Amino acid sequence: MKPADELADLIGPHRVGSHPADLHRHATDRSTSALLARRAGTPYDLPQCVVRPHTTEQVAQVLEWAQRTRTPVVPYGGGSGVSDGIVSGGAVVIELRALNEILDFDEKSRLVRTQSGVLGPDLAKALRSWGQTLGHEPQSMGISTVGGWVATRASGQLSARYGSIEDMISGLEAVLPGGRVLRSKTVPRRATGPDLASLMVGSEGTLGIVTEVTLKVSPLPTERANRCVRFQHMADGVAACRKIAQSGLAPTLVRLYDPEDAAIFLRNMPEETPGTLLLLSFEEAGAVQRADQAVELSSGVPGDDSLVDHWWEHRNDAVEQLMILMSGEGVLGPHGLVDTIEVSGTWSGLRELYHSMKDALSELADIAACHLSHIYPDGGCLYFTLASACEDDAVAAVVLERWWEVGMEACLQAGGSISHHHGIGRRKARWLPEELGEWWDVLRSVKAAIDPHGIMNPGALGLGAS
Repeated sequence: MKPADELADLIGPHRVGSHPADLHRHATDRSTSALLARRAGTPYDLPQCVVRPHTTEQVAQVLEWAQRTRTPVVPYGGGSGVSDGIVSGGAVVIELRALNEILDFDEKSRLVRTQSGVLGPDLAKALRSWGQTLGHEPQSMGISTVGGWVATRASGQLSARYGSIEDMISGLEAVLPGGRVLRSKTVPRRATGPDLASLMVGSEGTLGIVTEVTLKVSPLPTERANRCVRFQHMADGVAACRKIAQSGLAPTLVRLYDPEDAAIFLRNMPEETPGTLLLLSFEEAGAVQRADQAVELSSGVPGDDSLVDHWWEHRNDAVEQLMILMSGEGVLGPHGLVDTIEVSGTWSGLRELYHSMKDALSELADIAACHLSHIYPDGGCLYFTLASACEDDAVAAVVLERWWEVGMEACLQAGGSISHHHGIGRRKARWLPEELGEWWDVLRSVKAAIDPHGIMNPGALGLGAS
């Protein structure tokens, strides 16, 4: 009996799909390599079938079956990842969008409990009706799920104020290989040994499947103050970001563009001059005063504050723009190539990290742009956007691999981390052992203990066969 037939008997035929269009849609994520392969017509393997459980118990049934039959499975949320986290050829895809209920809102504790397949906009809408916000605003907000945020250890564009997804998690439920369901206690904090539930955060489906998450929420802001500041040099802007991060002024948004990235941001505003550009937003009590203090602290030149409003309005446009460019219909031509590389480092090493990667990547791409965001008292994230107009798709594939080889090597040599919020997937897996050092063996041991047969998203994080 085929896997699709066995699974149909297990959880119902209406929850198992094997139509070619369904299989193609769930074969990959939105990584540049996957989009390039689709555009070039490069053959790629398809999953055996797609199952859509709608309860934790059905997820457990599928994982018990998968372990018993030694069938690889690939969890799938919104499919919005960009790091080859989904390569499902020959596997069974477990799509989690049917787990789409918001289960409970604890107003006194400011906690929301939700299933993992809930989309970002649906959660945000429900929270707004209660006067609350999660504050998690990834660029993929419109097409990503709660479970995907947890699985990839995501960070949103407002992390300076609200933190990243790991800061918001108060408890979770997960299903391990073999079908065992585990639930963590929801309390503010515990000192009860290692936080074992946190193994699921950033595990990218290699250790189990997150089915429910309890998240901390905050009241909707009632006041916002935006400021734009310009600098002559990127180094001056970085120094300003460090001062703001360490000042206690608590910004909601901090986004520093280098001249090349500012040119991209301002591409539809010919009246604005590109250059090093800092966008700031502050919320809640004293927002205006804190915003003014940040401008003074930055030692920069005040710019047009309406540019921050423009950012808020168009902050997620890049998701669709990437799809257009990689379809061959954009300004880069039929064989255009675009990808992003996000890394992190401490303030003491950020200057070297920026220049080493910028210099190396600028030699390989028509455009090598960067912005600094996700700031902390001890450092920040550098987000590089690379673009080239290639002569054909075969050349584009070679250029793409070269970008990553040079970018990752430059990052590691400068002491940076190879991923801040996009995760590892398969794209960065070859550099993960060097990133983790001796902790790599610990990760492999955890994988062997929890998933001894290697059925969970094999190849992601470099664990198991790709």
